Amino acid sequence: MSCLRYEVDALMGRRGDMKESKKQKHKHDHDVVKAFTRELLNVAESDIKLADFIVRNNRSEGVPDDPESTRKLRLSFRRVQYRLATIASIEPSLGADELIERLRDVGKPFGRLRDAEVLEAGVIKALGNRVASPQGRQIMDLAARTRRNLQQKTDELLNSEKYHDTLREVSEFRTSLPTRHTSSETLSPMAERAMHVAWQELRRVAKQAKRNPNDKNLHETRIAAKRALYAAQALSDVLGSPVEEFSRRVDAMQKYLGKQHDLVIASQWFRDIARDHPNLKKIAKKLSIQERRRADKRSNRWTDYWQSVKDLHPDKRW
Repeated sequence: MSCLRYEVDALMGRRGDMKESKKQKHKHDHDVVKAFTRELLNVAESDIKLADFIVRNNRSEGVPDDPESTRKLRLSFRRVQYRLATIASIEPSLGADELIERLRDVGKPFGRLRDAEVLEAGVIKALGNRVASPQGRQIMDLAARTRRNLQQKTDELLNSEKYHDTLREVSEFRTSLPTRHTSSETLSPMAERAMHVAWQELRRVAKQAKRNPNDKNLHETRIAAKRALYAAQALSDVLGSPVEEFSRRVDAMQKYLGKQHDLVIASQWFRDIARDHPNLKKIAKKLSIQERRRADKRSNRWTDYWQSVKDLHPDKRW
Protein backbone atom coordinates (compact mmCIF):
# COMPACT_ATOMS: atom_id res chain seq x y z
CA MET A 1 0.00 0.00 0.00
CA SER A 2 2.78 2.39 0.90
CA CYS A 3 4.55 1.44 -2.34
CA LEU A 4 1.43 2.28 -4.37
CA ARG A 5 1.07 5.59 -2.57
CA TYR A 6 4.70 6.34 -3.34
CA GLU A 7 4.12 5.69 -7.06
CA VAL A 8 0.99 7.87 -7.08
CA ASP A 9 2.81 10.67 -5.31
CA ALA A 10 5.70 10.39 -7.75
CA LEU A 11 3.31 10.51 -10.72
CA MET A 12 1.51 13.55 -9.33
CA GLY A 13 4.86 15.16 -8.70
CA ARG A 14 5.92 14.63 -12.31
CA ARG A 15 2.61 16.04 -13.53
CA GLY A 16 3.11 19.04 -11.31
CA ASP A 17 6.62 19.54 -12.68
CA MET A 18 5.32 19.26 -16.26
CA LYS A 19 2.59 21.78 -15.51
CA GLU A 20 5.08 24.17 -14.01
CA SER A 21 7.41 23.62 -16.97
CA LYS A 22 4.59 24.49 -19.40
CA LYS A 23 3.81 27.64 -17.43
CA GLN A 24 7.44 28.66 -17.56
CA LYS A 25 7.59 28.01 -21.29
CA HIS A 26 4.43 30.05 -21.90
CA LYS A 27 5.84 32.89 -19.83
CA HIS A 28 9.10 32.68 -21.75
CA ASP A 29 7.22 32.77 -25.08
CA HIS A 30 5.23 35.82 -23.94
CA ASP A 31 8.41 37.55 -22.81
CA VAL A 32 10.08 36.84 -26.15
CA VAL A 33 7.26 38.60 -28.02
CA LYS A 34 7.18 41.51 -25.59
CA ALA A 35 10.95 41.98 -25.60
CA PHE A 36 10.93 42.03 -29.41
CA THR A 37 8.08 44.56 -29.33
CA ARG A 38 10.17 46.73 -27.02
CA GLU A 39 12.98 46.72 -29.58
CA LEU A 40 10.53 47.64 -32.36
CA LEU A 41 9.16 50.52 -30.30
CA ASN A 42 12.65 51.72 -29.48
CA VAL A 43 13.37 52.13 -33.20
CA ALA A 44 9.91 53.57 -33.88
CA GLU A 45 10.25 56.14 -31.10
CA SER A 46 13.59 57.28 -32.50
CA ASP A 47 12.11 57.57 -36.01
CA ILE A 48 9.15 59.60 -34.77
CA LYS A 49 11.34 61.95 -32.72
CA LEU A 50 13.71 62.55 -35.65
CA ALA A 51 10.88 63.19 -38.10
CA ASP A 52 9.13 65.42 -35.56
CA PHE A 53 12.34 67.43 -35.04
CA ILE A 54 12.79 67.97 -38.79
CA VAL A 55 9.18 69.10 -39.26
CA ARG A 56 9.37 71.53 -36.34
CA ASN A 57 12.78 72.85 -37.39
CA ASN A 58 11.47 73.51 -40.90
CA ARG A 59 8.52 75.39 -39.46
CA SER A 60 10.76 77.51 -37.22
CA GLU A 61 13.01 78.37 -40.16
CA GLY A 62 10.03 79.47 -42.23
CA VAL A 63 9.94 76.57 -44.68
CA PRO A 64 6.29 76.82 -45.78
CA ASP A 65 5.73 73.29 -47.07
CA ASP A 66 7.96 70.27 -46.78
CA PRO A 67 5.99 67.21 -47.92
CA GLU A 68 8.95 64.86 -47.51
CA SER A 69 9.50 65.52 -43.80
CA THR A 70 5.76 65.34 -43.12
CA ARG A 71 5.65 62.08 -45.08
CA LYS A 72 8.38 60.60 -42.87
CA LEU A 73 6.48 61.57 -39.74
CA ARG A 74 3.26 60.07 -41.12
CA LEU A 75 5.01 56.83 -42.06
CA SER A 76 6.66 56.62 -38.63
CA PHE A 77 3.25 56.62 -36.96
CA ARG A 78 1.74 54.27 -39.55
CA ARG A 79 4.54 51.73 -39.30
CA VAL A 80 4.42 51.46 -35.52
CA GLN A 81 0.60 51.24 -35.60
CA TYR A 82 0.57 48.38 -38.12
CA ARG A 83 3.46 46.53 -36.51
CA LEU A 84 1.91 46.74 -33.06
CA ALA A 85 -1.39 45.48 -34.48
CA THR A 86 0.36 42.48 -36.05
CA ILE A 87 2.22 41.61 -32.85
CA ALA A 88 -0.94 42.08 -30.77
CA SER A 89 -2.76 39.61 -33.03
CA ILE A 90 -0.40 36.82 -31.93
CA GLU A 91 0.07 38.04 -28.35
CA PRO A 92 -3.25 39.26 -26.84
CA SER A 93 -1.57 39.78 -23.45
CA LEU A 94 0.48 42.60 -24.99
CA GLY A 95 -2.30 45.01 -24.04
CA ALA A 96 -1.60 47.42 -26.89
CA ASP A 97 -5.16 47.96 -28.17
CA GLU A 98 -5.60 51.45 -26.72
CA LEU A 99 -2.20 52.59 -27.94
CA ILE A 100 -2.89 51.23 -31.42
CA GLU A 101 -6.16 53.16 -31.54
CA ARG A 102 -4.42 56.30 -30.30
CA LEU A 103 -1.75 55.98 -33.00
CA ARG A 104 -4.43 55.48 -35.64
CA ASP A 105 -6.31 58.57 -34.45
CA VAL A 106 -3.20 60.78 -34.36
CA GLY A 107 -2.09 59.54 -37.78
CA LYS A 108 -5.34 60.46 -39.57
CA PRO A 109 -4.56 64.17 -40.13
CA PHE A 110 -1.18 63.23 -41.62
CA GLY A 111 -2.94 60.84 -43.99
CA ARG A 112 -5.44 63.49 -45.07
CA LEU A 113 -2.63 65.96 -45.68
CA ARG A 114 -0.77 63.38 -47.74
CA ASP A 115 -3.90 62.82 -49.87
CA ALA A 116 -4.24 66.58 -50.39
CA GLU A 117 -0.60 66.92 -51.44
CA VAL A 118 -0.93 64.05 -53.91
CA LEU A 119 -4.20 65.52 -55.15
CA GLU A 120 -2.62 68.89 -55.81
CA ALA A 121 0.14 67.28 -57.87
CA GLY A 122 -2.44 65.12 -59.65
CA VAL A 123 -4.59 68.11 -60.53
CA ILE A 124 -1.63 69.74 -62.29
CA LYS A 125 -1.08 66.57 -64.30
CA ALA A 126 -4.77 66.14 -65.12
CA LEU A 127 -5.12 69.73 -66.32
CA GLY A 128 -2.17 69.41 -68.69
CA ASN A 129 -1.85 72.47 -70.94
CA ARG A 130 -5.08 73.89 -69.47
CA VAL A 131 -3.31 74.64 -66.18
CA ALA A 132 -2.56 78.22 -67.27
CA SER A 133 -6.14 78.97 -68.37
CA PRO A 134 -8.44 80.99 -66.09
CA GLN A 135 -10.42 77.87 -65.19
CA GLY A 136 -7.22 75.89 -64.69
CA ARG A 137 -5.83 78.51 -62.32
CA GLN A 138 -9.09 78.54 -60.37
CA ILE A 139 -9.06 74.76 -60.02
CA MET A 140 -5.41 74.86 -58.92
CA ASP A 141 -6.25 77.51 -56.34
CA LEU A 142 -9.01 75.29 -54.92
CA ALA A 143 -6.64 72.33 -54.67
CA ALA A 144 -3.96 74.48 -53.00
CA ARG A 145 -6.52 75.85 -50.56
CA THR A 146 -7.56 72.33 -49.57
CA ARG A 147 -3.94 71.40 -48.95
CA ARG A 148 -3.23 74.56 -46.94
CA ASN A 149 -6.28 73.96 -44.71
CA LEU A 150 -5.12 70.44 -43.95
CA GLN A 151 -1.57 71.67 -43.40
CA GLN A 152 -2.89 74.06 -40.78
CA LYS A 153 -4.78 71.24 -39.04
CA THR A 154 -1.62 69.15 -39.01
CA ASP A 155 0.35 72.05 -37.50
CA GLU A 156 -2.32 72.37 -34.82
CA LEU A 157 -2.04 68.65 -34.11
CA LEU A 158 1.73 68.90 -33.62
CA ASN A 159 1.14 71.44 -30.85
CA SER A 160 -1.78 69.61 -29.25
CA GLU A 161 -1.87 67.72 -25.96
CA LYS A 162 -3.22 64.69 -27.81
CA TYR A 163 -0.11 64.47 -29.95
CA HIS A 164 2.32 64.85 -27.04
CA ASP A 165 0.31 62.44 -24.91
CA THR A 166 0.61 59.86 -27.68
CA LEU A 167 4.39 60.22 -27.80
CA ARG A 168 4.51 59.86 -24.03
CA GLU A 169 2.29 56.75 -24.14
CA VAL A 170 4.54 55.11 -26.74
CA SER A 171 7.53 55.70 -24.48
CA GLU A 172 5.76 54.49 -21.34
CA PHE A 173 4.44 51.39 -23.08
CA ARG A 174 7.92 50.57 -24.38
CA THR A 175 9.55 50.87 -20.97
CA SER A 176 6.85 48.65 -19.42
CA LEU A 177 7.97 45.70 -21.57
CA PRO A 178 10.71 43.21 -20.61
CA THR A 179 14.23 43.76 -21.91
CA ARG A 180 15.35 40.14 -22.17
CA HIS A 181 17.58 39.62 -25.19
CA THR A 182 16.75 36.66 -27.39
CA SER A 183 18.53 35.02 -30.31
CA SER A 184 17.13 34.88 -33.84
CA GLU A 185 16.50 31.14 -33.32
CA THR A 186 14.25 31.93 -30.36
CA LEU A 187 12.49 34.66 -32.32
CA SER A 188 11.83 32.54 -35.42
CA PRO A 189 8.58 30.87 -34.21
CA MET A 190 7.19 34.25 -33.15
CA ALA A 191 8.20 35.87 -36.46
CA GLU A 192 6.65 33.05 -38.47
CA ARG A 193 3.38 33.35 -36.54
CA ALA A 194 3.29 37.11 -37.10
CA MET A 195 3.90 36.72 -40.83
CA HIS A 196 1.29 33.97 -41.00
CA VAL A 197 -1.33 36.32 -39.52
CA ALA A 198 -0.37 39.18 -41.86
CA TRP A 199 -0.32 36.88 -44.89
CA GLN A 200 -3.69 35.27 -44.11
CA GLU A 201 -5.32 38.69 -43.79
CA LEU A 202 -3.77 39.89 -47.05
CA ARG A 203 -4.86 36.75 -48.86
CA ARG A 204 -8.40 37.05 -47.50
CA VAL A 205 -8.96 40.65 -48.62
CA ALA A 206 -7.16 40.07 -51.94
CA LYS A 207 -9.52 37.19 -52.76
CA GLN A 208 -12.46 39.44 -52.03
CA ALA A 209 -11.02 42.23 -54.19
CA LYS A 210 -10.38 39.79 -57.01
CA ARG A 211 -14.02 38.72 -56.95
CA ASN A 212 -15.26 42.29 -56.68
CA PRO A 213 -12.58 44.91 -57.52
CA ASN A 214 -14.48 47.95 -56.26
CA ASP A 215 -12.73 50.92 -54.69
CA LYS A 216 -13.42 49.83 -51.10
CA ASN A 217 -12.07 46.30 -51.58
CA LEU A 218 -8.98 47.51 -53.42
CA HIS A 219 -8.25 50.08 -50.71
CA GLU A 220 -8.59 47.41 -47.99
CA THR A 221 -6.23 45.20 -49.99
CA ARG A 222 -3.69 48.00 -50.07
CA ILE A 223 -3.98 48.48 -46.30
CA ALA A 224 -3.48 44.75 -45.71
CA ALA A 225 -0.51 44.79 -48.09
CA LYS A 226 1.09 47.67 -46.19
CA ARG A 227 0.52 45.88 -42.90
CA ALA A 228 2.19 42.75 -44.32
CA LEU A 229 4.99 44.89 -45.74
CA TYR A 230 5.76 46.62 -42.44
CA ALA A 231 5.66 43.29 -40.60
CA ALA A 232 8.01 41.70 -43.14
CA GLN A 233 10.44 44.62 -42.93
CA ALA A 234 10.49 44.42 -39.14
CA LEU A 235 11.07 40.66 -39.21
CA SER A 236 13.51 40.45 -42.12
CA ASP A 237 16.55 40.06 -39.84
CA VAL A 238 14.90 37.02 -38.28
CA LEU A 239 13.36 35.35 -41.34
CA GLY A 240 16.06 36.22 -43.87
CA SER A 241 16.09 36.57 -47.66
CA PRO A 242 12.69 34.97 -48.49
CA VAL A 243 10.84 37.67 -46.58
CA GLU A 244 12.99 40.39 -48.18
CA GLU A 245 11.86 39.35 -51.66
CA PHE A 246 8.29 39.13 -50.37
CA SER A 247 8.63 42.71 -49.10
CA ARG A 248 9.75 43.98 -52.50
CA ARG A 249 6.83 42.40 -54.31
CA VAL A 250 4.23 43.45 -51.75
CA ASP A 251 5.61 46.99 -51.83
CA ALA A 252 5.22 47.10 -55.62
CA MET A 253 1.61 45.93 -55.29
CA GLN A 254 0.64 48.40 -52.56
CA LYS A 255 2.17 51.30 -54.51
CA TYR A 256 0.21 50.30 -57.61
CA LEU A 257 -3.00 50.14 -55.57
CA GLY A 258 -2.05 53.42 -53.88
CA LYS A 259 -2.02 55.14 -57.26
CA GLN A 260 -5.46 53.68 -58.00
CA HIS A 261 -6.70 55.12 -54.70
CA ASP A 262 -5.20 58.53 -55.54
CA LEU A 263 -7.04 58.54 -58.87
CA VAL A 264 -10.30 57.66 -57.13
CA ILE A 265 -9.84 60.59 -54.74
CA ALA A 266 -9.05 62.93 -57.65
CA SER A 267 -12.13 61.80 -59.58
CA GLN A 268 -14.35 62.39 -56.56
CA TRP A 269 -12.75 65.79 -55.92
CA PHE A 270 -13.35 66.95 -59.51
CA ARG A 271 -16.95 65.73 -59.23
CA ASP A 272 -17.39 67.82 -56.07
CA ILE A 273 -15.89 70.84 -57.84
CA ALA A 274 -18.34 70.38 -60.72
CA ARG A 275 -21.22 70.35 -58.24
CA ASP A 276 -20.10 73.30 -56.12
CA HIS A 277 -18.74 75.60 -58.84
CA PRO A 278 -21.13 76.00 -61.80
CA ASN A 279 -18.57 77.91 -63.89
CA LEU A 280 -16.21 74.92 -63.65
CA LYS A 281 -18.84 72.23 -64.16
CA LYS A 282 -17.93 71.28 -67.74
CA ILE A 283 -14.16 71.01 -67.31
CA ALA A 284 -14.35 69.46 -63.83
CA LYS A 285 -16.83 66.83 -64.95
CA LYS A 286 -14.60 65.96 -67.89
CA LEU A 287 -11.57 65.64 -65.63
CA SER A 288 -13.54 63.53 -63.16
CA ILE A 289 -14.43 61.05 -65.91
CA GLN A 290 -10.81 61.06 -67.11
CA GLU A 291 -9.41 60.19 -63.67
CA ARG A 292 -12.14 57.61 -63.09
CA ARG A 293 -11.14 55.80 -66.28
CA ARG A 294 -7.51 55.78 -65.22
CA ALA A 295 -8.51 54.35 -61.83
CA ASP A 296 -10.64 51.66 -63.46
CA LYS A 297 -7.74 50.65 -65.69
CA ARG A 298 -5.65 49.95 -62.62
CA SER A 299 -8.56 48.11 -61.03
CA ASN A 300 -8.37 45.63 -63.89
CA ARG A 301 -4.58 45.14 -63.81
CA TRP A 302 -3.66 44.94 -60.13
CA THR A 303 -3.97 41.14 -60.14
CA ASP A 304 -0.67 40.91 -62.06
CA TYR A 305 1.07 42.32 -58.98
CA TRP A 306 -0.90 40.04 -56.69
CA GLN A 307 0.13 37.03 -58.76
CA SER A 308 3.79 37.99 -58.41
CA VAL A 309 3.33 37.93 -54.62
CA LYS A 310 1.52 34.59 -54.69
CA ASP A 311 4.24 33.10 -56.88
CA LEU A 312 6.51 33.10 -53.83
CA HIS A 313 4.10 30.67 -52.12
CA PRO A 314 4.53 32.38 -48.73
CA ASP A 315 1.69 30.31 -47.28
CA LYS A 316 4.02 27.31 -47.44
CA ARG A 317 6.59 29.16 -45.34
CA TRP A 318 4.23 30.80 -42.86
